[in-house]
Amino acid sequence: MRDIVFEWFVPHVPSRKQMLVKAVITSAVIVFFADAFFFAAIMLIPTIVLAVVGFFLFRSWKIEYEYEYVNGDLTISKIIRKEKRKELYRGSRAEIEEVERGRRTQAGRTVRDFTSNRQGAPVLTLLTRGELLYVEPNAQFEEEMKRYYRF
Repeated sequence: MRDIVFEWFVPHVPSRKQMLVKAVITSAVIVFFADAFFFAAIMLIPTIVLAVVGFFLFRSWKIEYEYEYVNGDLTISKIIRKEKRKELYRGSRAEIEEVERGRRTQAGRTVRDFTSNRQGAPVLTLLTRGELLYVEPNAQFEEEMKRYYRF
């Protein structure tokens, strides 16, 4: 029996907005701590609150996507901090209507982005069940999709 099995991981890169929020929170913690140390001890309260909020917020941004393609069934999971796994999509090749290179938009379809957010990364758009799925393929998955779809 000849099974087709592909599995690959794509680490998510924080967006510019997330990096800006991280820089602002980190800067605020440093400034509030300096104020608490030199001027008013009451500034330790917002320092601790911001530090705790920032700690949990930054940890939640450490995600990666796991793609599993087994005999025509595609499963996409999100792994948070290499601890928690959440299945985001499960479907079969028969449900995929069309495959295209790049990010495509179409009115009336919801968009689900399962990519790394890196500039210049290869992206495939899968049209399936009224949704547009953005996936970041590996070479084997792309060759498998070329067998069934023209793109």
